[in-house]
Amino acid sequence: MFKHLSLSSLLLTIIASTTALAAPKAGHVSYVAPDAFKSAKSCAEDAVWKPAKYPQKFDMLDCFKTNDGGSVTLTLKGDNSTLTIGENSLVRVDSLVEDDGNGNFYIKPQIQKGFMGFNVEKNKGNKVDFSTGTAAASIRGTEGVIGGDEKSFFAGLKRGKLVVFDVTGVSDSIPIADGETVLGRGKFIVLKLKSSGDLNFAKTLLELLADSTLSMEDLEKAVIKADSTYQEKLASNAAAGQANAVSKEKVEDVAELKVPHVKYSSYDSLRCVANVSVSDVQAEVRLSTVMDGTLISEVGVKRNMPKRVALRSGVHEYEFIVENEVGRNSVKKTLGCYPMKSFTVKVLGDKKVHLPIPPKPPISGIEDIITETLQFQIRLSENDASFLNKVTVRQNGKVILQERLSQIQNLDYQIPVELKRGMKNRFDIEVIHKSGYVVKTAKVYEVSK
Repeated sequence: MFKHLSLSSLLLTIIASTTALAAPKAGHVSYVAPDAFKSAKSCAEDAVWKPAKYPQKFDMLDCFKTNDGGSVTLTLKGDNSTLTIGENSLVRVDSLVEDDGNGNFYIKPQIQKGFMGFNVEKNKGNKVDFSTGTAAASIRGTEGVIGGDEKSFFAGLKRGKLVVFDVTGVSDSIPIADGETVLGRGKFIVLKLKSSGDLNFAKTLLELLADSTLSMEDLEKAVIKADSTYQEKLASNAAAGQANAVSKEKVEDVAELKVPHVKYSSYDSLRCVANVSVSDVQAEVRLSTVMDGTLISEVGVKRNMPKRVALRSGVHEYEFIVENEVGRNSVKKTLGCYPMKSFTVKVLGDKKVHLPIPPKPPISGIEDIITETLQFQIRLSENDASFLNKVTVRQNGKVILQERLSQIQNLDYQIPVELKRGMKNRFDIEVIHKSGYVVKTAKVYEVSK
């Protein structure tokens, strides 16, 4: 039921044709499960990662990253073909042509790690190519999963056809069809599995491929055993589901469907997440997050449970809404999110200034004062003073200015100061961000001969 293959220098390409576009964009984000993030033009760890949101367009070189439980579904225009990025994955939109001149699009997601599910309709015109670092394949009208990294690779089909080939031309092409999975590390195998193309089973395949202690023979046995175990679990869950369905019918005979409820419990201002709980869930309900009147996320909830919801930087009014066909409930909160970010404080002019002692006033009774203007600028990426917690200025250890929270109205300071003769006048500046990040700097005026 399986065959062994040896492939070298491989690049995975899955080509699927779809109908012509009805709009200039290739598609949009149609579903997001936290934690999932999107970065423009970069997959680097230090890239600017923002929570992926529904609905949003994506562009060439955009990158998607998911953590435990995270998922992003991309829906393509024309025939609603879908690409689903699994948890703990890193995927870049390597190429994107929104219109090839004939109304068709071309998109190529590059899987740097993790896995993706695909459900691509068999139609002429549009193309979807996948790439990983280790193998090559071509499909038409296919549903399944694909994944890997620089060392391993797998692809499984629920339906359709897929051809794996060596791009150097050394090895023969390897066709697989419904119910087959190809996987391996350098040497590849094809197995007939009942779980081929299952997005949840893909996580098991990745774990087994990552186990470098398994030889290819051991890997075969482990995958076949895992397939059997997974199918037994599915059968058990199906039986339990049928029992629950009967029980649910009895409940519905005597009680109407309830309106679900949502309750806010807490939030983390540094990690930018809010914690809510959903209750009175009898069938799947929709949990939506609205920020300042705009929908920013929407997920399905199938049972009573706590949920973690992503927030945006700054102070915003949030409404958490849960609803089903019977009705809706919501809760509103104004929350501030201040992720840890570095910033700078720039003192204008030299940090150390020497001033010669001026002569005393010739007329007695006139106040003998030496004045200067201490100038500094606070440079925040948000350019918003509301992100600051406290600004303090000390002269020789004594506080001469201190502003907190709403007292801080600008980021440019010009402070008249009085200097003492014959000594160093040290001004210490301390600025504290609401995230807790602190920046300190100083300026010294020395008034001497």
